[in-house]
Amino acid sequence: MNRAEPDIGEFADKSTEYLSDDLVPQTLIEILQHFATDFVPETQAACDCINQWLAENPDVPSGTEVERHLGFCDFSVQGLEMNAAAQPFRFYLLKRVQDEYQSLDAAAQRSVFELLQACDMEILLQLKISRDIGRKNNLEVWL
Repeated sequence: MNRAEPDIGEFADKSTEYLSDDLVPQTLIEILQHFATDFVPETQAACDCINQWLAENPDVPSGTEVERHLGFCDFSVQGLEMNAAAQPFRFYLLKRVQDEYQSLDAAAQRSVFELLQACDMEILLQLKISRDIGRKNNLEVWL
């Protein structure tokens, strides 16, 4: 990824240009829909779990390192019950996406929302934990 030329090896005859008008191919939307199948339910469950932990631990001082996970959350994927660690770091990253979305003008927001909706991911714009996370000394900390 640090090379100046494209690293497309066996695909040397392929273009390195983006698709015109920021077109997102249907094949990519289908991949993102598949990705959303478990990512969205897990993110919803983790959000609920972390927010519950935050409600139960309101006195954690600002600047305290954020633990790698704050419990386990249960969620369903295509009828199968799953269990995973509720990781705050996911929401540190997701907030960056949400902030970027909020900085867009109305037309761009509509375009992004429609793409996320096509990928079954529009709810990711709403899932937020009740306390922000920042960085200090290369670690995530509660703000």
